[in-house]
Amino acid sequence: MKPYSEYSAEELAMENLFIRWVRFPNDPPIRSFWENWMTKYPNKKDTVEQARELVLITSEWKTDTLSNQDVNSIWDRIRNSLEIIKEREPGEIVSDKNSSMIRPKNIILGVISMAVLGLLCLILLYIR
Repeated sequence: MKPYSEYSAEELAMENLFIRWVRFPNDPPIRSFWENWMTKYPNKKDTVEQARELVLITSEWKTDTLSNQDVNSIWDRIRNSLEIIKEREPGEIVSDKNSSMIRPKNIILGVISMAVLGLLCLILLYIR
């Protein structure tokens, strides 16, 4: 990982520690870190200001919240998709040393699970 002093405004705006400082400027340890960092790197003032603007713009963006009916509908579609996958690729019970081998079915289920978790995280972030 490269040091913050080499970050562009866009890269800095994607850093969790920086985002937290912009959104919660009264958090003492984080505020102290960034104030000390800016004292050490005064030439990065413009970069910091641009990154701060990017964070503030994206923080103001709100998606339409989903109704319970919409959330349930999404979950139903996910369950149906998983059932279709199970029907297409019936699972095999393997009891030998190869049972821990990663199968395409497991990869597909993992990708779907990560997509669902990502979607839920986005929904929860924007509901606040």
